[in-house]
Amino acid sequence: MNSLALFAFAVWAIFLRYLPQIFQFLRLLKFSKTLPGPTVGELIENVKKGEVLNWLKQLRQQHGPVFRIWFGKDLMVFFTSPEDIKQLLSNNALIYKSKNYQILEPWLGKGLLTNGGESWHRRRKLLTPGFHFRILSEFKEPMEENCRILVSRLREHATNGEAFDIYPYITLFALDAICETAMGIKKHAQMQSESEYVQAVKTICHILHKQSFSFWQRLNFVFNLTAKGRERNAALSVLHGETDRVIRQRREQLLQQQQRQAEQNDDDDDDVGGKRRLAFLDMLLQSQLDGVELSDRDIREEVDTFMFEGHDTTSSAIAFAIYELSRHAEVQQRVYEEALELQGREKESMPYLEAVIKETLRLYPSVPFFSRVALEDLQVGSITVPKGASVSHLIYMLHRDPQSFPDPERFDPDRFYLNEKQLHPFAFAAFSAGPRNCIGQKFAMLELKCTLSMLLRHYEFLPAPGHQPITLAELVMKSGNGVMVRIKSRPLTH
Repeated sequence: MNSLALFAFAVWAIFLRYLPQIFQFLRLLKFSKTLPGPTVGELIENVKKGEVLNWLKQLRQQHGPVFRIWFGKDLMVFFTSPEDIKQLLSNNALIYKSKNYQILEPWLGKGLLTNGGESWHRRRKLLTPGFHFRILSEFKEPMEENCRILVSRLREHATNGEAFDIYPYITLFALDAICETAMGIKKHAQMQSESEYVQAVKTICHILHKQSFSFWQRLNFVFNLTAKGRERNAALSVLHGETDRVIRQRREQLLQQQQRQAEQNDDDDDDVGGKRRLAFLDMLLQSQLDGVELSDRDIREEVDTFMFEGHDTTSSAIAFAIYELSRHAEVQQRVYEEALELQGREKESMPYLEAVIKETLRLYPSVPFFSRVALEDLQVGSITVPKGASVSHLIYMLHRDPQSFPDPERFDPDRFYLNEKQLHPFAFAAFSAGPRNCIGQKFAMLELKCTLSMLLRHYEFLPAPGHQPITLAELVMKSGNGVMVRIKSRPLTH
């Protein structure tokens, strides 16, 4: 009898413990019935087929600018109109990422991408000076050095004239560029694509994508017991081990450098034998030495975040830009002429190239949707989103709103070159906006301009007959069948 009473008491205690969550879930369930949306079965079916983006497009066409999807017990409300996106992105209280970002935490911890609240505010304030244009200017040289390697790697394809997948070349270039600018080291990924570190980056990105769309794999304690979980943890061991090693190495160099005369510093060589440049890591280490409350783990989280966000997103944008330029010879010619005219001045305004980049990001936003959690009831237009729901900014469909962009599937840089002032301020949000806008957007634009300019001065890009990318909503947008192009060497008039 005592055992039965004890069991009943335990059940009652558990019920009381979870009563607030039960009430919140019932409230979400009631709210969800006021919005249109698919069944969980439809979600699972389309995830298995790998057609999430096309499916989201169909849902937008079927249900209108606001709809909902249940991800297991988590309710996600999707918004697609510029006015709703404006309200969401301008809301200073809506700064906590939704639960689906938790799968990134084993790699990125509580870095700037995954963090929220006061801790996020402190990190953002600390990191913002590192993206000042004066500091970003120092990164132009390593970007171009690595792009020259990319140019040489592509030369064989210009010789044979055959169609090939340019994406693997672009992603290795971007990994080299971010390693040098974020950590201050040369990884030589373009020359050593089979290195343990390069393979670990590929592995972790692939596994995290698969995990993000699996209900049971999102349970970390279960995932750790699987073969994929062990593969992820092995990749994490490589990634974290290398970042920790570089942190120790750069700190030692920084301490040694502080002991020397300022005029001697300019002559110092870094760990790879070149002129020492200030990397993001150096800025964080200097802040730590100056007394800012930053542990080595905190520093590793931010460096790993730069590594993730700074190579995959730019790879996607560069590759899709090249694809569209290969299909639009007249656009490519205009960009080429601007690249010749402004060679060496990529830090300045390049109006037409910038329009091409924006139009590329309109059609292929590197992050096609992102979500945040409502910690209190949230009014968006005429809808009151209840506490506990997640709101998703569906940038992929925001950029395809025919009211903002007539004939939205057509690639037309003049939308931004001639007509940008006519657009709703929130019709284009490839870099997000508001308090959680992309801190690295100027860095990304500089890298995109430098890379595309140099590539176009060396090569003409031609279409691969019959090829059309199959866009996938991975951690960043990618093509499921590669980015196929042909290239032809240009006369070297520069």
